[in-house]
Amino acid sequence: MTTEQNVTRKLAAILSADVKGYSLLMRDDELATVQTLKIYRELMATLIHQHHGRVVDSPGDNVLAEFASVVDAVQGAVSIQKELKVKNDTLRDKRKMEFRIGINLGDVIVENDHIYGDGVNIAARLEGMADPGGICISRTAFDQIEDKLPFGYEYLGEKFAKNITKPVRAYKVNIWPETHTSKVLKTGMTKASRKIKKVSSLFKMQEQDPQAKKQMKRLKSKQRFMFHLKAYLGVIGFLFIINILTYHGSIWFYWPALGWGLFLYLHWLRKSYTNRSGR
Repeated sequence: MTTEQNVTRKLAAILSADVKGYSLLMRDDELATVQTLKIYRELMATLIHQHHGRVVDSPGDNVLAEFASVVDAVQGAVSIQKELKVKNDTLRDKRKMEFRIGINLGDVIVENDHIYGDGVNIAARLEGMADPGGICISRTAFDQIEDKLPFGYEYLGEKFAKNITKPVRAYKVNIWPETHTSKVLKTGMTKASRKIKKVSSLFKMQEQDPQAKKQMKRLKSKQRFMFHLKAYLGVIGFLFIINILTYHGSIWFYWPALGWGLFLYLHWLRKSYTNRSGR
């Protein structure tokens, strides 16, 4: 009998994936479905390994993997979906095999090479919330990657999942931005327009999820600081040139430089304190 003392636990990023409409694919052509599933699984296993993860189990049409890092898990999931899309584009619509992927960061029980627990169950429930060819992550996973990866995120709200006591806060990872911004892409998206889009998405997320206020506040503070810093360097540089051109034995440009520099330093201190305290 296994006792609590003999149980090994750890925190892990769990990736759960399954095929949308697998039963219909099997009913249409069992042999072709099994062959395609085998090829896709081998590709997924390779990409999971490349992103420092390992495949734990693969019953039926499901693939279960674990990673030590949420960043690795999401990057691996994005690579998988992009590679599978390339392969699916060569197939007829009725033969396309699209995986849904759920990712959760949670505590798991380790037994031999297998993992169990609510952390795994939540990943499986998130998988069911994902679009075909898409990725859905939990709040615990989102907290680890919100400002580390160049993707957009859409807050889906609190979802009640089967056999999970508390509602799960779910986020959709937007890995196909071109499907939402086709008109902009035709004319070429500039850096400024991408920044505006990012700020707009943060405003939308802030309305849906109060905890996103922290990220929005950090971004606005950083933007204000960078604006003042650029203005400071420009104006002081201009005053320095004037001082040199009109030099009559007196250096005066450093007085406004010191005053404005002190203001920027205090602003930087306040920004750093705010980020550390999370206010």
